[in-house]
Amino acid sequence: MVQLHKGMSGMSQGQAVSRRRLGSELKRLRDEAGLTLEQAASALECSASKISRLETGKGLPKQRDVRDLARLYGKEAERSLERLLRLAKEGARAGWWQEYTHLLASDPFVFDGADRYAALEAGATSIRTFDHSALPGLLQTEAYARAILDIMLPAHSPEEIAKLVEFRMRRQSVLTRAELPLRVDAIVDESVLLRMRALEAQVRAEQVDQLIQRMRLPNVDLLVLPLSAGFVRAALGNFVVLEFEESQDQDAIFVENHAGNSYLEGDFGVEKFKSIYDEARERTLGPVESVDYIRDVIGG
Repeated sequence: MVQLHKGMSGMSQGQAVSRRRLGSELKRLRDEAGLTLEQAASALECSASKISRLETGKGLPKQRDVRDLARLYGKEAERSLERLLRLAKEGARAGWWQEYTHLLASDPFVFDGADRYAALEAGATSIRTFDHSALPGLLQTEAYARAILDIMLPAHSPEEIAKLVEFRMRRQSVLTRAELPLRVDAIVDESVLLRMRALEAQVRAEQVDQLIQRMRLPNVDLLVLPLSAGFVRAALGNFVVLEFEESQDQDAIFVENHAGNSYLEGDFGVEKFKSIYDEARERTLGPVESVDYIRDVIGG
């Protein structure tokens, strides 16, 4: 089954990952107790939607709710209570990015749930990203990011744009963090690179240098999908596959569009997008060819 969630605001890395783990555990324990959502809700005298939101990681986990559910679900749940309470506590923590992401509130369709995305990105071990409109945020320079955000967020002040550029730059620390740097496998459509020719020469040169430097990192691959490759399913929209090391953390898909960005979870949805990504990857230029393309065509 595919679960689709609209972007959620106010989540830190601890919140996003811990809430997902807590929700997964609570659902497993409820299933093992043989209770439906409605039965559990009736026993606790609350709505089924409240328990559903906890199980999907969307609700704010309260210690009392977790204790009540553990008591209801039986001995195994009560034995796991300490761990469940720890996850609930972590799920209530705030993250560094919240000082930035509230600036997007007036443009919810540009990057709905940006803080949740940053949280999941920071908690992931690897991502696969396909872009046909702009370079991935993790690979952008300040000047390129500013140029893109000026277009995407026309109602924002220069000061707000500056804060969001700073937010994007801070996100990039996942690439060089000491423990398990994020593994990035990125595909960009050739049209993204061709549009870079419209940038000022200095902005373009700095961005090309940045791309080359990032591509030298052992945990970063950037591949160019040439227009000559023809149509691929991935070209229908930008998306990111977020993958996690722990088995209890479901991989997730972030889908970006103008009607409001969404997240997909569940084996069918995730595997479908992985297949779409792999299909596009088979049509890309190789790593060396991609570097040469960027140097010769964009850098020239």
